[in-house]
Amino acid sequence: MKLERRIFWIVVAVVTLGVGILLFGPRVKESLAPELVAAWVAVEPPGTAMATVGRTEFPAGESFRLHAVLEARRRGGERLFYTTAPALTIDGEVVPAEAMRRWDRAPHVRVLWFTVEGVVPFLRLQPDQSLDRFRFASFFRPDWGFAWSQPGRLTPAHDARLARDDRRLRRPFGTQRYQVHIELRELPDDEVPTQRLVSWGAEDVMPQGDAFPSAVVGLSGPAAAASRVFGLTQIESEPGVPEAVRSELAGRAGAGLLFTRVHLLAEILRQVGRAAEELDWQRVDLASGPPWGPAGVAPGDLLRVGDRFVVLYEDEGTVGQLDRSDLCFDYAQGASVRNLGDVFAELGGDVEWASLRLDPAS
Repeated sequence: MKLERRIFWIVVAVVTLGVGILLFGPRVKESLAPELVAAWVAVEPPGTAMATVGRTEFPAGESFRLHAVLEARRRGGERLFYTTAPALTIDGEVVPAEAMRRWDRAPHVRVLWFTVEGVVPFLRLQPDQSLDRFRFASFFRPDWGFAWSQPGRLTPAHDARLARDDRRLRRPFGTQRYQVHIELRELPDDEVPTQRLVSWGAEDVMPQGDAFPSAVVGLSGPAAAASRVFGLTQIESEPGVPEAVRSELAGRAGAGLLFTRVHLLAEILRQVGRAAEELDWQRVDLASGPPWGPAGVAPGDLLRVGDRFVVLYEDEGTVGQLDRSDLCFDYAQGASVRNLGDVFAELGGDVEWASLRLDPAS
């Protein structure tokens, strides 16, 4: 009888221990796991297999990826990074492979993706206004899904307001900044997370500068600078704006935080090694313009009426001939892709063309 009672209590103890392990084991394991301390976004340019937390520049044409990163600290102070990135650079240094791993812990993770952009795509400063009007905001992108890794996207949140005909003119170039909210839940369907870690956001863009996670994607050749400003807020100042404000505006444009027409034109010319007085402006007829090609116009060339300029982009109309249906980059109120005919119909006057190739016949 004593033996049977002993066996009974042994069985009860084993069962109780098993239930305890099932119920409390994951919690005990999680309490001993590295402490989660920060969230980051890393950008993986095409063909690199290296994701970087910071500003990344690469040419348009190939896909890139975004990766969420959770930083943790072990009890000894060592850093650990949970991510799906193949390799990682952070703080300017390559993270050792042994310090990276996929998420393998009990809480369920949900990643919310945001872009960080200017509040509006265009601002005009009056003489009594300062750059305090210009600020960044985080825009939630629920259509991107909630996974650790996403295809890279450059489309500004403001594009959601465009008409369908305008949305067809979106192009895979420009500048975009990214943020993540990484939420931990005990169960996947829990509405309230037990913990949320947030990467740098709107208030960090200017202080962090080039360290802020961003993709800067441009076309090749003379159109490079003109294409990279898509996604940035354009700010133009009216006559009478104080010189100090104009200087601050130029500084922020130089840092890639915004753009102005004057600074953009200067950057276009700087990148092709030309001075404004060297440009050979020729009158053109958009009804029967010069040809596209080595002896004529090319992407990146400038067209103007008066002081309004556009940058030539694509041959969209009659193949091989410049005409009103061809596409350009216009900077009237924010960067946009438009037909030449739509732009110059608003202006009137003679249309002039300047090639940005050193030798237009080459």
